[in-house]
Order: sequence, then structure tokens, then C-alpha cells
Amino acid sequence: MYVCEGYPHMIITIFPQLEKMNTSKVSCLLFTISMILISHSLMAAVSGESLYDIVCREMKKDEPYSLHPRALDCQDPQVFKDDPRITSAKNYLDLSWFTLEFAEKKAKEGSKYMLQIAKEHPTPHITYCANYIYKSANLIFTYAKYHLFDGGEMSAHNELSSLLLELKYCEGVLLEARIENPPINKMVALLNTIAYYATKHIN
Repeated sequence: MYVCEGYPHMIITIFPQLEKMNTSKVSCLLFTISMILISHSLMAAVSGESLYDIVCREMKKDEPYSLHPRALDCQDPQVFKDDPRITSAKNYLDLSWFTLEFAEKKAKEGSKYMLQIAKEHPTPHITYCANYIYKSANLIFTYAKYHLFDGGEMSAHNELSSLLLELKYCEGVLLEARIENPPINKMVALLNTIAYYATKHIN
């Protein structure tokens, strides 16, 4: 098992093929990853903005995926008080990983909440959202997280894009049923959107 020094969350057990690679190939791969991380950090330092601030600004100005007035504000300092790693990430790989890790936790909470709403309001659309979309959100975040390390950044990006549209659909379903979209659902949607934009910067 190989560990990237300084990145305990990136234990390379997700790369089982490394066990079959010789030392020089492993060193080359780790060096390449290090250069990507350093370049992202330098770009942020030059601009004077945190990477999270850059992603938040992109979210707000990009019309297809912009946050509407009912969404959580990515610039609200209270939003990520439970996981400050997200707003202090030094490279886009870290930002994506930390966001997806937090999203996994929140998606589980959101799924339980939606199942309760479906029991109280068992309409076909709400039931679909509870039993399919919110149940699958956690798996999508997990798959996207590990795609960051197997050359599948674009796959992760596309999965997050599809989930973003599905979460917006469920918000519309709740709105139509005159049910307030709960804060946990808004958090899941925000984390999904942040991860979507953060993964765009990984290359």
C-alpha cells in the first residue's frame, strides 16, 4: 500500500494496480500528482482568492447551474462551519475530495428525511425522489470521489451534473406539493454543485 505523504485521505488503496507497478512508475505517478497539486495552489496564491471562493463565484455567474434565491448561499460563513477543510482547501483535488466526503454524510441524512416526507406525502413523484434519487445520491458522491484517482475526472463531473438536475427536479416536486424544501436537501444540492465546479478544474 502506498500513501501520498501529506494527504492521508488519499491512501492509494483505490489504485490496486500500483501493487503491480515498479518503484520508478509509482514515483513518476506520485510526482505527477504532486505537480498538479502544486500548480493549483500557486494559481490560487497569485489570484489572492481561495479556491473555494473561485468556485463559489463561478457557480453564481454560470446561468445553467446558478443558485436560485431559495438555495443556500455558498458565501455564507456558517454553511461549512462543520467542515472547514472545504473552504480552506489548497488545490482542486482536495476541494473536490473534501466536498464529496462531506456530501456523502449529508446525502445519508437527506435520504432519511426524504423517506419521512414520502411517508407523510406518498405521491408518486415524492416517492420516486425519496426511493431513487436521494437514495442513490450517496452512491454517486462515492463513485465520483474515487473517479478522481482513476483518470475518470470527467466521469465524476458528468455524474455530478446529472445528479444536480435530479435534485433540482425533486425540489420542484416539493414546491409543487407546497412542501418546504428542508435545509438538509439544500445542503446536499449545494455540495453537489460545489463538487461539480471543483472537478472542472482538475486536469
